[in-house]
Amino acid sequence: MRGALLAAAAALVALAGARPASAHGMRSAYIEITQTAPERARIAIRGNLPVLGVELAAAAPCAVATTADTGTELGCPGALPGAALTVTGLGPIASEAVILLTFLDGTTATAVVTAGSPSWRIPDAADPGMLTVAGRYIRLGVEHIATGADHLLFLLALVLCLRTLRAVMLAETAFTLSHTLSFSASSLGWIRVSSTAAEACIAISLVLIALDVGRSTRDASDRGSGAWKTAGLAFAFGLVHGLGFAGGLAEIGLPATAVPAALAGFAAGVEIGQVVFLAIAVTALALARRAPRLARAAVQGGAYAVGGIGAFWLLQRLAAL
Repeated sequence: MRGALLAAAAALVALAGARPASAHGMRSAYIEITQTAPERARIAIRGNLPVLGVELAAAAPCAVATTADTGTELGCPGALPGAALTVTGLGPIASEAVILLTFLDGTTATAVVTAGSPSWRIPDAADPGMLTVAGRYIRLGVEHIATGADHLLFLLALVLCLRTLRAVMLAETAFTLSHTLSFSASSLGWIRVSSTAAEACIAISLVLIALDVGRSTRDASDRGSGAWKTAGLAFAFGLVHGLGFAGGLAEIGLPATAVPAALAGFAAGVEIGQVVFLAIAVTALALARRAPRLARAAVQGGAYAVGGIGAFWLLQRLAAL
């Protein structure tokens, strides 16, 4: 059984090698539209994945044109508000596009479009409602935690280590408090940390929490005090995971006139994603515990997998430094 678990862990590490050094990127293209005149705006399309083929089109009378002198621009007779835009090229690689429009007066408008709903109409240059902004960023927060492999592995390790809903939620609360503090401070520019160094520290957190899972399986008598120790560990590592959340939020951008709503919405989205994932993981482990040998194998195999992948990512991210 031990050999099989080690083989499974090795296979997972090999699969992890196919992933880039960063495990936080969302599968989004980012379209920045910056108004340069009442009837014109500069367009930039970027992303943390190949965005070749992702383009912005406009319905008549507006048009998108690219020249050697001005780059890609959106032009509309008279004014930009009311222009109907469509993002083409979305699909299995870039599943959605986040549009950030900055008007001449500094106000912003944001939208998220998908392959199934690729169109958006530019609103008037007015501040979006707080609830609208919060709703958009809740969705982005849920997506970020759902696509953040290292965050999910850390949460899985908490479940494997603590194994009861009460203990897991204690650690999750500590984790949430700390990563909310660090990602808010980083997003607001109060602290600045190398994103690559933060990614390496997150990988270290996976290795150490995997060791804590191994300790919990050997010393069941210490489970009560161990829950508090693991909660403390979750709080400490939540600080570096929060820097990873800040990196994801930096790719999206914050609306200049609704920063509190955006931060609160993103944090709420991350929390919703975490709670849903933990509920599924705790339920699955509870079902496995009906067969004690299966449960023990799942815990030990999970510890090997989390620790092995964390060690691989650590080496990969240290090389990136």
